[in-house]
Amino acid sequence: MKKYLVFVGSFSAAFLLLQILSGLLLTLFYTSSMPWGKLSALSSQVEFGRATVIPPLVIALLALGIAFGVTTLFSKRASR
Repeated sequence: MKKYLVFVGSFSAAFLLLQILSGLLLTLFYTSSMPWGKLSALSSQVEFGRATVIPPLVIALLALGIAFGVTTLFSKRASR
């Protein structure tokens, strides 16, 4: 049970940390494509863009790998 809790806790922490880091990097490197000089009035329509499944899947797999590594590290230290 302890091994399961360590895995779930480390997965949750790694996933949250990777999501926050990803959001910070996306915000940092975002450049607007709106031509501000040619704009006479703001548009009333909003375009949200596309959502893909691949980036969240990659983040989840990275978090899974980190959680597995932390769990094996704790189980090796506990068996000593």
